[in-house]
Parts: sequence; structure tokens; C-alpha cells
Amino acid sequence: MRPQSIVMFERLFLASIVLNVIVFAIGYGEFSQQITNDPALQRVGLGGGFVIALALAGYAIYLLLWYLIARKAANWAKWVLVLFLLLSLLSVPDALRGPWNFSTIAALAVYVLQIAAVGHLFQADAKAWLSNKGAEGPNPETFD
Repeated sequence: MRPQSIVMFERLFLASIVLNVIVFAIGYGEFSQQITNDPALQRVGLGGGFVIALALAGYAIYLLLWYLIARKAANWAKWVLVLFLLLSLLSVPDALRGPWNFSTIAALAVYVLQIAAVGHLFQADAKAWLSNKGAEGPNPETFD
């Protein structure tokens, strides 16, 4: 049985992905237009399909990390996720300076959910479970 911290990680992290998909869907038109108007990308021939492919690749990577952490107890995947989160947080100052609209607030909520989710991976029960590769170890009640 998975520890409570892993279950909470899973719920929060999957909620962040769902909210991120909603933010992407709402902001797709504007972002796609920015890509389409970029002369460098026009020369290469990248457009709206590239934006969707990039988003799908990102979601696939995050879902793979979720699966490896929450279901396969891959401790190394936890550290990859931490690295991705830290790198993505570099964009927060720009978001705070930009226009405050639904997409900005929702994107910040995604970060809050991800930080909370990753925080659960550093709880004692999650750290023990991940370091034991998901094995529960001996049951202390067995020796009573």
C-alpha cells in the first residue's frame, strides 16, 4: 500500500496537469499567434501544430514522471521532477510582471499545486517508500 504522502502527491500533481491543460487550451490561440508571427519560426515552417506537439510532449513527460514516482517508486524520477519544477519556476517573475488575467492566475495556481505535490515527496513516509522502491518492509505488528 502506498503511503499517504504519495497519494497526496499523486492527487495534487494530476490536478496541476489538468489545470495546465485548461490553461493551455484557453491560451492556445494567443500563443499560437505569437509563434506564427515569429519570423525565425516562419522560416523553419513551425506553426500551431508545433505548439500542440510541444505541449503533448511536455504532458507525456510529466505523466511518465508521475507514473514512475507514484506507481513505480522511482526515486530518481523524483529528482528529475524537482529539476523540471525549479527550471519552470524561472518563468514566474515574468508572469508576475505580465498582465493579470485568468491564464496568469491559473498558471500560478499550477505552480502552487506542483510545489505542494513535490513537497509531499519529501515527507518521511514518501522518502522511505521511494528509497525502498515501493517495498513496504517488515510489518512491526508481526513481531508483537
